Amino acid sequence: MDEVKAMARAGESVGRAVGTGFKSARHGAKRASEVGMALSKHAAARAEQELANRGISTDELQERIAQRATGMSRKELAKRGRKARKQWEKKTAQSRKQLAKNTIAARKELAARIEPGKPKRRKWPWVLLALAGLVAAAAVAFSRRPEEMPVADANGDFNRRDTQARHRANRPDVPAQSDGQQSPVEAERSR
Repeated sequence: MDEVKAMARAGESVGRAVGTGFKSARHGAKRASEVGMALSKHAAARAEQELANRGISTDELQERIAQRATGMSRKELAKRGRKARKQWEKKTAQSRKQLAKNTIAARKELAARIEPGKPKRRKWPWVLLALAGLVAAAAVAFSRRPEEMPVADANGDFNRRDTQARHRANRPDVPAQSDGQQSPVEAERSR
C-alpha cells in the first residue's frame, strides 16, 4: 500500500511541477511580447524621425522601395496587378467551361460503356407509311368525285354530252330498283 501512496504523491508532485512550468512559460512569453512590441514601436518612431530628417514621407519610402525592387512605380504595379487578376479570372472561367464540357463527355462515355443503349430507330419507314396513306386518301377522294353538271350556253341551252350516262335504267341487263311500288307495266307482267 505504501507503494501506491508513493506513486500517487509522485504523480501529484510531477503534475504540480509541470503546471508551474507552463505558467512560468506563459508569463515569460507575455513579457517577451510586451517588450518586443515596445521595441518595435520605438524602432518605427525612430525610423520615421530619420526619414523626416531626410525629407522622405512613408508613402515616398514605399514608392522608392517598389521602384528599386521592380523598376516600376506603385501605380504601375497596381495597374499590372489588376490586369493580371483580370487575365487570371478569364483563364479560370475558360478552364471551368472546358472542365464542365469534359465532365459531361466523360459521363456520357462512361454511361455508354456501363449500359449500352438501344440503337436509334430510323424514322424514314414512318415517313414512307405516311406518304402511302396520303396517296391512298387522295385516290379515294378522286374516285368518288361527283359527275360534273352540264354548263349552260349563253342561250340558256345545256350542251349534251356525246356519251350516254351510265344509269341502270338505260341498261337492259340490269333490273331497275323500285321504291316498293309497281309500275303499270310491271303490274301487267305479274298477272
